[in-house]
Amino acid sequence: MKICFLIPKKLYLNKLIIMNNKLLGIVLIACTLLMACHKKEISKKATPIITAEQNTKKAIVKDVIIDKELDIVNTGSPISIDSAQIHGNEISFFVNYSGGCKEHTFELYSNGNYSKSLPPQLSVFLKHNNNEDNCRELISRELIFNIIKLKYQGKNTVVLKFGDKKQIKYTY
Repeated sequence: MKICFLIPKKLYLNKLIIMNNKLLGIVLIACTLLMACHKKEISKKATPIITAEQNTKKAIVKDVIIDKELDIVNTGSPISIDSAQIHGNEISFFVNYSGGCKEHTFELYSNGNYSKSLPPQLSVFLKHNNNEDNCRELISRELIFNIIKLKYQGKNTVVLKFGDKKQIKYTY
């Protein structure tokens, strides 16, 4: 003996519509997730690779600024000093910083207070003003400063201290 349940046609159609709506909702959610996770199309244009030589701006020689009231806490925007070299009365800093949209300025400061040591030591500070440049291109640059004002009377060598535990001998 078979028992058959007769479902009224209206109730059956309502259940079918509800199931279709749920299925449609699941499909829409799946499509949204798939579209959100798609890979971005790679541009057909090749982005040029900028070498350090191309990215290095021509250095301008500036004079060191001696300021007895120097605020050593405010050295400006972040900068990385890779190396320093002295040639005659000029010091060259090879630096990296982020930017690329605005002109950056750099100043070399000292408070002029020599330490009582042999040879005398003097702290110098490189101040970086990024002019609110929020771009993130890595810029490599050489900065050159005339340091003749940093000579110590009666001696022929001064140790210039800069950055974290970095120093260089200035012999004249």
